[in-house]
Amino acid sequence: MSRLRRSAFTLIELLVVIAIIAVLIALLLPAVQAAREAARRAQCVNNLKQLSLALHNYESANGSFPPGRIWNGTNWKSIFSGEQNTTWFCLMLGYFEQGTLANSFNYALGSEGPVLGATNIPALDANSTVSGTKLAVFQCPSDRLNTFIINPSYAGPKYGSAPFINTKGNYAVSWGNVGWGQDYSTASGPPTSAYMQSAFGHKMNIGIAAITDGTSNTIFTGEVLQGAQYDVRGMMWSSIPGGASFMSRFTPNAYKDFYNLVNGGDYLNNNPTLFCTPEPILGLNCTPNANDKDAFAGSRSRHSGGVNVGMGDGSVRYIKNSINALVWMGLNTIRGGEVLSADAY
Repeated sequence: MSRLRRSAFTLIELLVVIAIIAVLIALLLPAVQAAREAARRAQCVNNLKQLSLALHNYESANGSFPPGRIWNGTNWKSIFSGEQNTTWFCLMLGYFEQGTLANSFNYALGSEGPVLGATNIPALDANSTVSGTKLAVFQCPSDRLNTFIINPSYAGPKYGSAPFINTKGNYAVSWGNVGWGQDYSTASGPPTSAYMQSAFGHKMNIGIAAITDGTSNTIFTGEVLQGAQYDVRGMMWSSIPGGASFMSRFTPNAYKDFYNLVNGGDYLNNNPTLFCTPEPILGLNCTPNANDKDAFAGSRSRHSGGVNVGMGDGSVRYIKNSINALVWMGLNTIRGGEVLSADAY
C-alpha cells in the first residue's frame, strides 16, 4: 500500500521566513513611529492655535494682551518670596474654556499666596485646588506629564512643609532676549545685547498697535519642556524662566539654561541644585549661580529638529533649531525694526 508523503518547511526555510518578517517589521516601525509623532505634533499645533485664539479674545475684551507677570512687590525676589505673584497664564484661565478654574482662583492671593504674619512663611498652597489641576490644552503629547513639588531642602524651616503640588505644561510666552529681569545681563553667562522687548513681561500691557514689527512677524508663544519633579521648568503658575516664559537669547533647544540655583535657591544651606535638575539625555541642562534678574531658559521641545511657536497673528509655525540667532531674536521682538526674509525661518 502506498502512503501519501506530506510536504513541510525545512528549518532553513522557516528561519528565512522569520528573518524576512523581522526585516519588514524593522522597516515598518520607523514609519509607525513617524506617523505617531506627526499626530502628536499636530495635537501640539492645535493646542498652540487654541492658545493664540484665547490671547486675542483676551485682547479684544481688555484692550491689551495679558502682562507676563503681576506682583505686589517692588524688589526683584525669587519665585517663593511671599509676594502675591500672578502670571499671564492665571489671567487667561477664563479664555480657554476654564471659567470654573478662573472663578475658583483667588487672584488677591496670587500663585504663591501672602506671607503669613511674623513667621515669614508664604501660604504656598493658597490656590492649590486650582494649580493642581492639569489642563489638556497645555500638554504636548510628545513630552512627559509631570508636576512640580518644592524641594524639601528648600522648604524646611524657611517655608514649612509646603504641601502644594503644581501641574506643569508645555507652552510659555516670549519674554525677550536677555534674562528674567528683562534688562542687560551682568552675570557670567554668554554675552548679550541690550534688552529687546517682547510682547510679554513684568506688568506690561501690550496692545496690537504697539507691535510695530507686525503680528505675523512676532512670536508670542512657544514650547518648553517639563522638568523633573523639583525642576520649575514647565511650571505654568509662575513666571520664572522656563515656567510660563522663555527667553530668545539662544535658538531653540540650544545651549544650557542659566538658572537661579543659588541666590534664588536655598538661602539657608546654599544648595546649588534647587529648582533646576540637569537631565542631559532629555536636553535639560543647568548652568548655576544666576540670580533672579539674570536667569533665563530657552524654548525646547521633543519634536525632531525644532519647536512650534504661536505668532501674534494667531498662526502657528515650526521653527528649526538651525535658525540664525539674530533672526530668532528678531522674531521675538515687537518693535525692533528688523528686516526678516520669509526664507530665513
